[in-house]
Amino acid sequence: MYNSSTQSNPPPRDAGKYVRIGIVALIAIVVFVLTSNQAVVLYMNYQEFGTLFTKPLYFSLLSAIILSSIALIRVNIKNRSSMSWYGLNVILTFFKRGSSYSVTDNIPSFRDYKLSIPNFVIWQITKVVLFGAFFTNLMFGFAASYLLDGHDIGLDSVLKIFSLPFVTPSTDPGYATTHVIPMIPSLTILVPPILAVIGLRLILYVGLHNIIGLVTRYVQDAAKGKPKLLDYVATIEAIIGIGIIWAGINMFFTDQIDYNTKYEIGGTLAAGFALVGFYFVDKFKSRVIILPSKRDIYIRVITLVVIAIIAGSIMVVNNSIADARKIEFLGPYKAEQIGVNRYLGQLDQITVVPNEVKLSSVSVNDIPNYVSQNNELLNKVRVWDWDAAFAKLKPEIGLIPYVDFENNDILRFNDSLYWTASMKPVLPSSVSLENQWYNQHLVYTHVDNGFLTLDAHDGTIVDSNQFFQQRMIYYGEGGLFSETWAAYPQNRQVSAELNNATYHGTGGIDVKPPISQLFEPNFFLSYPTEPIHIIRYRDVHDRMQLLYPYFQYDLFGKQLDILPVSDGKKTYWLVPLIVGFDTKNVPWSVSNPYLRLVGYALVDVYNGNVQLIKTGDDFFTNMFASQYADQFIEMPSWLNKQLRYPEALFNWKVDMFNIYHVTDTSTFIQAKDFYEVPDGLGTYYVEAKPPGFTKPTYVGLLSLELRGSQGRNLAGYMIVQNDVPNLGKMQFYQVPLDSKTKLLGPSAVREALARDSDFAQLQTLLRTPRVGDNILYRIGDQDVYFIPVYTAGSGGVVTQLGTIAAVGAAFDGEYFVGMGSTPQQAFATYLAKVSGVAPSNVTVALQLDESARMSTIKSILSDQKITVLTPKTIQFPLTFEEGQVSFTQQSDLDKTKSLISEFVKNFVQPSGNRVLFWQENGTVKLGAVSVQDSVPELHYITIGVR
Repeated sequence: MYNSSTQSNPPPRDAGKYVRIGIVALIAIVVFVLTSNQAVVLYMNYQEFGTLFTKPLYFSLLSAIILSSIALIRVNIKNRSSMSWYGLNVILTFFKRGSSYSVTDNIPSFRDYKLSIPNFVIWQITKVVLFGAFFTNLMFGFAASYLLDGHDIGLDSVLKIFSLPFVTPSTDPGYATTHVIPMIPSLTILVPPILAVIGLRLILYVGLHNIIGLVTRYVQDAAKGKPKLLDYVATIEAIIGIGIIWAGINMFFTDQIDYNTKYEIGGTLAAGFALVGFYFVDKFKSRVIILPSKRDIYIRVITLVVIAIIAGSIMVVNNSIADARKIEFLGPYKAEQIGVNRYLGQLDQITVVPNEVKLSSVSVNDIPNYVSQNNELLNKVRVWDWDAAFAKLKPEIGLIPYVDFENNDILRFNDSLYWTASMKPVLPSSVSLENQWYNQHLVYTHVDNGFLTLDAHDGTIVDSNQFFQQRMIYYGEGGLFSETWAAYPQNRQVSAELNNATYHGTGGIDVKPPISQLFEPNFFLSYPTEPIHIIRYRDVHDRMQLLYPYFQYDLFGKQLDILPVSDGKKTYWLVPLIVGFDTKNVPWSVSNPYLRLVGYALVDVYNGNVQLIKTGDDFFTNMFASQYADQFIEMPSWLNKQLRYPEALFNWKVDMFNIYHVTDTSTFIQAKDFYEVPDGLGTYYVEAKPPGFTKPTYVGLLSLELRGSQGRNLAGYMIVQNDVPNLGKMQFYQVPLDSKTKLLGPSAVREALARDSDFAQLQTLLRTPRVGDNILYRIGDQDVYFIPVYTAGSGGVVTQLGTIAAVGAAFDGEYFVGMGSTPQQAFATYLAKVSGVAPSNVTVALQLDESARMSTIKSILSDQKITVLTPKTIQFPLTFEEGQVSFTQQSDLDKTKSLISEFVKNFVQPSGNRVLFWQENGTVKLGAVSVQDSVPELHYITIGVR
């Protein structure tokens, strides 16, 4: 009978097997997701940007192939050794044989291990493929491609570097100009990576390769009881000797050369060659001698010590002599340092203008006329600083929780300055966690009104639409622009974007399933069949870094400032294209960087497309223009008056000028005429009229003091022009050291203001006023600081202008401070105090009464041959106000004239020469009648006179 009890039990299931399978499957899924996502990103980048994306990849690939080949490929087919495959063979042998075999049996001889010729060749290619990514150097690949195209970047001049330490140059910086500057392109781009990979090759194939061979030989020899110690010592001598020789060769590529450099190099090379020489001697002896003798050891040690003593003694003696004869010994080398660094900082392009500071008085009767003559410039004085502007602009955001300030800039439109604040989208804190993904990517995709604007002269908030018709920003800075991408279904019927906005721009890319789903897994179920439009790289810095990674978008630890500009219809971000190179291999550079302005990029705030503008003329600009010629456009005429030289680059050039304006070597070594920027002072961008200028010009201004001086007077001030064709042109207005009249610095000016009795009374009235920027202007022949003093309303939210102080910068023992509600009044008060009269006698003369102002308006119309009609009543079906201006004081006259002239040109002259003149609530209104489709229309302007 069949008995179930006799049945054998089935073997237990191997649970561990399923666990291992599950782990492997999980790893495979993770790897697939990661690799597929990266592949999708690369695919999308190529689809969206084309060759703009692939060109940097090509340069990186080219550099990886060249540099990894230099570092890794071996050409010794005879020996055909490989450390990697030998190590793998040892490990496999050990696991195969186990511990029952001796170490000698498990570790074969490295000298006898060889790959077959096909395997050896395949392995060299495989190394480049496997490890090439670690050798990518974008700039090296860029330069290599430029060279392969038949261009030259001074590579043939690099060999001259080996003679520089052994030649004592003259005290003329022209020696460096002739010998070093032609090398800079190669020394900054090509030489550093080549030196690095050659050094790595020596470490691998001279150091590590021979050490492995030495260890295996010792194991084999020790097993036989015949270790050849002298042979091992010879190998070690060769390794150390070659390493020292390589260190000596690298010492030629230094950023500083002086009278001792040749002895440092000579001693290093002598020690290296001595050890290599001992290697050949000991290698020959090791054929018959096993152990090194004490005598040989002493000879080697003594040789190295003697070399060190000789080189060190010469250097110590030279230093001792140089302490007393510093100019003779160090002067020639400092001259070359000056020459190289003046080239790096482009200091030869800076014009030094002597500035004779004088304190001159103006006749009391001439003060009103003097103010009137300089009224154009006084109207352009920058009264409002950013803190005050921000306090007035911040309430304009209102209670909107999804935008915030990102950046602020001083901009110029129509020869006037404006503070412009740009916005960024932020995720409201009220959004719950489960709704964050949806809101980040599909809702808060843009900023509706991306710019707020304030007049920097009078503090009025200006409608940004006057300058930026395109204010909807999809590509900007910070916030969600830098944190996330945005998207919407291509076939959407209803928009989920903020305020029902619908994007119709060219930015982004349409992505169909399954690519869209691999890019974002949330689209698997939500949009399984619909294509998705995805907008990526919305932060301008990220976008530029992806497409043009050759430039510096973070300079000296700070993100590079970009500006909004407009052609009247579209709005763009103006991005400076600054290239920078390390100069640690450039003789006498003392590692100061090489920085140049190549040009600018215009990035459309709505579409994200990028256009390039060339302004530079250095070697890299030529390289870049040759590779990206199709991306450049001519400088648009509308941009000429909106350009601004990059502040970071200007500040760096000033820092270089502070030291290397000194060209006399003895003065340079004594370090007594160096400059520095006063503490807490930055560059002011203003409309000014420095000495030698015939009209107000948009400039950047930075004041300089004498370094280490106990006085707080200025050594001068530097300006940089922003107008084409003088963009970047710099001038330094230098105050002679022996000048009897001093030019006060910012700290001294604030101290002068604090001591003024009128200001002390005002402080009591204003309680806690805030003193604004102190900007130096040349008004006529007067050097004057204009300092706004602000008072805040309730809670400090609304800032008001308390007064404007005009503080004399020229100082011969007495401070002069004038105050007023306008720059004109403050300047007139200052002139009155300099002349020693009561300010009230002067400022009253600047005012016009209401009847005088109306008479002035009529005289302006009369000068333009316009007939003035004064109707009793005005009744029109359609009326249009075409502008308004306030004419309450003399300083408003120019703006009033400008508005009247524009109105006459556009509305009066086309229909005749008659203008309607009537008064209404303290204003004067000028009107012109036109008939459109049989309907009369009244166009008018309003002039406040009360």
